[in-house]
Amino acid sequence: MSSRTFPLLRQLGYLEKNHVRVKDPVKTEELLQRLISGGFPKLQIVADFDYTLTRVHDETGKRLHCSWGVLDNSPLMPEFYRPESKVLLDKYYPVEISPHLTEQEKIPQMVDWYKQVQELLARSRITSISVRQMVEESNTQLRIGTESLLASLEASEVPVLVFSAGMGDILMHILRKFQLYSPNVKIVSNFFKYDYEDCVVGFENETIHMFNKNENVIHSSPYFKNMSGRNNVILLGDSLGDIKMAHGVPDPGAILKIGFLNDKVEERLSSYEEAFDVVLIDDQTMDAPMAIVKLML
Repeated sequence: MSSRTFPLLRQLGYLEKNHVRVKDPVKTEELLQRLISGGFPKLQIVADFDYTLTRVHDETGKRLHCSWGVLDNSPLMPEFYRPESKVLLDKYYPVEISPHLTEQEKIPQMVDWYKQVQELLARSRITSISVRQMVEESNTQLRIGTESLLASLEASEVPVLVFSAGMGDILMHILRKFQLYSPNVKIVSNFFKYDYEDCVVGFENETIHMFNKNENVIHSSPYFKNMSGRNNVILLGDSLGDIKMAHGVPDPGAILKIGFLNDKVEERLSSYEEAFDVVLIDDQTMDAPMAIVKLML
């Protein structure tokens, strides 16, 4: 293959690294050319949060907390919370990731899962103050380089939509913990509803789960319409449901989908390569998207 073939992919190092998979280099090279030629004025970022902006494990292999894990692993939660939460996880997570069920078959069970989670949260009587404390005491870490990536995007006035089926209050506090909740960042997630005693009683609005990220209120709101001219998107996600997050972008130009494949690689790799333009296998950094941003600077 000529050294001149796919110059951007080669400059980014995507074709030389074993943990980076690009199934269709012709298509991906073209997307990169359009992204970079459009520059920051035409760009927006749409990103999942749990295990996309955050790390899955540290250098020793220790598992790190996602937004759900912050509560599951906090001593501030009542004793009944973790075992009951695990029962729900063990029942419904296999449904969420099953390759044998359609999305339409999965959705009713996802709705049931989130309904029962809200009931469990209401029984737990946690407050906004304790939620902040749980985040401070959690071991959640952002992927290496996330701070630099978001700082570059803020400096270049690139909007960042964080679209998550997790818990919005926790996401917000994590970003604030790392001083990254800047004006260009918008979070769409499941924010807590509090009662008059400041206790969580459920979620504020329509529940966001893994399979309605293309149907949620953000897609019928003025958000994407207000991004006029920003029809180039770098989408970051770690699940197949995340590829729908950019549905609703008017007159979409180049939408480059980067997927983090965190576990069950052999089982999931083929489907991830079909869904995402770039697949990163057990990559705990933001090196791949940052490399694109650097070419725009």
